[in-house]
Amino acid sequence: MFKIGEFSKLSNTTIQALRYYEKVELLQPYFIDPESGYRFYKAKQLPIVNSIKVLQKVGLPLEAIKNVLDEDNLDSLNFHYQQLEADLQSELEKLQHQKKLLQILKNQKEGINMTNYNVQLKTLPERKVMSIHKTIPTYQAEGTLWELLHNEQQKQQVQLSTPPLEITIFHDTDYQEKNPNVEIQSQITGDYKDNEDVKFFNAPAMNLASVTFHGSFDQMSEVTAALAEWIELNDYHIAGPMINISHVSPSQDPIVDNWVTETAFVVAKNLN
Repeated sequence: MFKIGEFSKLSNTTIQALRYYEKVELLQPYFIDPESGYRFYKAKQLPIVNSIKVLQKVGLPLEAIKNVLDEDNLDSLNFHYQQLEADLQSELEKLQHQKKLLQILKNQKEGINMTNYNVQLKTLPERKVMSIHKTIPTYQAEGTLWELLHNEQQKQQVQLSTPPLEITIFHDTDYQEKNPNVEIQSQITGDYKDNEDVKFFNAPAMNLASVTFHGSFDQMSEVTAALAEWIELNDYHIAGPMINISHVSPSQDPIVDNWVTETAFVVAKNLN
C-alpha cells in the first residue's frame, strides 16, 4: 500500500484533491489507520483516479461521475456522455450566435454593410387566402400556427396558389417580447369552409417597402435598418404592419444559407 503523499505522486493528483474525492465519496482510501488517521491506497485504485480526472475534464459533474463509478457500466457512461454532448452542442450554438451578433455590431460601428440590402417598393395584390390570426406566447411559436393551417389544408384539400405564397403578418403596433399578435396566410384558389381557427377570405392589396435576403434571421436588425433608411429618404411613412414572406423557409430546407425571406412594411407616401 501507499501513503497518501506517495499515491498523490503516482496519480499526479494533489493531496487536497484526494481528500475531496474522499469527502464526496468518489474515492475512499483503501485503508485508514484507526490510531494515526493515515490514509493508504493501493495500485489498483490508480485507474479509478484517472477515470475521475478524465470525466472531470470532459465536463461531467461530480454527481454524474459518482453514478458512473458506482454503476460501473458502459450504458451509464453513454447516457451521461450523450447528455453532456447535447449540452455542449447547445452552448456551441449559443456562442456561434453571439459571435454573429458581435460581427454585425462591429460592421455597424465600422460603417460596413456586408450584404447589399436592396429595398423595393412593390404592391402585393388582392388575393384569396386561408388564414389563422392568434395571439401566441412567443414569436418562436409561429410554427404551431403553420401546423394548424397545414392540417386544415389537407383536411379540406385546399388548392394552394402556384407558386405558393406564405405570409406572416405582425399586427402589434409596437414590438412585443411576449404574446405577439400574429396572423399567417397562404394564398389559395377555390372556396372552402371556415372553422374555429382557420378563415377563408379575400385579403386586400398592400403597398410594401420590402427587402429579400438570404440566410439567418440574425441579420434582421440590418434589414429593418435598411428599410427605415429607405422609408425616410423616399418620403414614405409606415402605414400598416410588418410582414414576412417565406420564399424558402426553415421547414422547407434545414440549411440556413438556403433560406430566403422577404421582410416588408406596409407604407404610404407622405402628403406634402
